[in-house]
Amino acid sequence: MEEPGSEAEQPPSPRVWINVLMLVLTIFTTVMAGLEHAVTYDSGYFIDKVRLWGAPLFDSFTIAGVARSIDWMRAAAFSFCILAILLAHEMGHYLYCRYYRISATLPYVIPVPFIFGTMGAVIRIREPFRNRKELFDVGIGGPIAGFVVLIPVLMLSLLWSSSVEIPQDSEARGLVFAVPLLFEWVGQWLSPLPEGHLWIIHPIGWAALFGGLATSINLLPIGQLDGGHIVYALFGRRVHRMVSHLTFWALVALSIWSWPFPSYLLFALLVRKFGFRHPPPLDEQGLRPGKGRAAWALVALLIFILTFVPVPVRWG
Repeated sequence: MEEPGSEAEQPPSPRVWINVLMLVLTIFTTVMAGLEHAVTYDSGYFIDKVRLWGAPLFDSFTIAGVARSIDWMRAAAFSFCILAILLAHEMGHYLYCRYYRISATLPYVIPVPFIFGTMGAVIRIREPFRNRKELFDVGIGGPIAGFVVLIPVLMLSLLWSSSVEIPQDSEARGLVFAVPLLFEWVGQWLSPLPEGHLWIIHPIGWAALFGGLATSINLLPIGQLDGGHIVYALFGRRVHRMVSHLTFWALVALSIWSWPFPSYLLFALLVRKFGFRHPPPLDEQGLRPGKGRAAWALVALLIFILTFVPVPVRWG
């Protein structure tokens, strides 16, 4: 995800120490989150489509006091993988900005002290795009780069995961985290799940899950998300605004359908609050994406279909 800013004659001097500080904090929070997933993995809780059957909510610092060396290794692997996916995505944007000489910050990663240890990453673009070709390239560069890193992480997580037979008398229930088509297909190809079994997913599988979710959300064709950039670059302002409204109402409908877990409702309301308006390029009628870039847009659409989950969480 990137956040275009207003044009400035003199871009502000970079404060790289902020990027470094946020990265260090996020390494800490993702390692602690990884410890929880490592302990869950060691404990053998049943997981079906990333299903946690009655797993307790661990206190990260309590876990740290009893964690084995293998748990720390798996936690570090989780941290490395989730940050690799996020930073690859943002560096895809950043490097295109450097290529087109557009002023932009280095990525900021956002630490949070639960579940995945991060809310994602963002760069800030300090000046407007000159034309729709630049807009397209910067917009699509992130999802493609992040997806390239996501694939090997997903494959390793499935190879390192194991399965367990479902007990006949099991009545445990809990939160069900659905997985996208990409995970289903790669799983069937690499390591088909025997009938009557459930996955015990390796900790880096959670990193792949978050990476897939972040990729699909960024590719939503709304506002100033990556998908919004792509739609604007290809079709212009009017189509972009119409597609943004349609996407908003589609997210609201999905949230109602998935009740009592409202899926994307909070996200849709946040996007609506910030507005669907997209800053126009300086020369809107200038360079535009050609047929080659339209083909890459179809690739981005395929990535969205493979990573999007209509109902990410339910009770089952």
